[in-house]
Amino acid sequence: MDKKKKTVVTVSVIVALLLVVIGVLVFLLLWKGEKESEGYVIDGNNYRKIQENMANEVAEGYFETYMNTTWTFGDGMSETQDAVLGNSPNNTKPIRCEVILEDTGEVIYKTGILPPGAVLEPFKLDKDLDAGNYTAVCQTYLLKEKEDGTYEDFSSAGFYVTIEVEN
Repeated sequence: MDKKKKTVVTVSVIVALLLVVIGVLVFLLLWKGEKESEGYVIDGNNYRKIQENMANEVAEGYFETYMNTTWTFGDGMSETQDAVLGNSPNNTKPIRCEVILEDTGEVIYKTGILPPGAVLEPFKLDKDLDAGNYTAVCQTYLLKEKEDGTYEDFSSAGFYVTIEVEN
């Protein structure tokens, strides 16, 4: 398996694990509130129902993304030479991404809405970076369509990327 495929698989596994943890936490917080307000207690009769509810919450927020973790740019305003970023065709919802410099918190790139199966063409950063290596977070948001046809963030996961600007 080549390096890019390993990275995509690794990123997919990390996303899945993060979403399971997030789903469990959300469920437990919701369950705690329900428990406190309604005297809800886990017992032999409702255990399976609670498991089903938790599985549905996790499945709804689960998504995969295509990406590699080192992106090279000839200079601060040129297109990337090797970055891979996209929405897996296995997803049922669109995504969007923001690339945020770790040391400053500045957003240096934003995608538009990426439907399932879409992969970005070579792209330029929104900020001109000086030559050097930068650590950034590619924050990926799973989107949910609202009744009016617009989208809202539904769940998210962040991945570290190294941005190499050569000149």
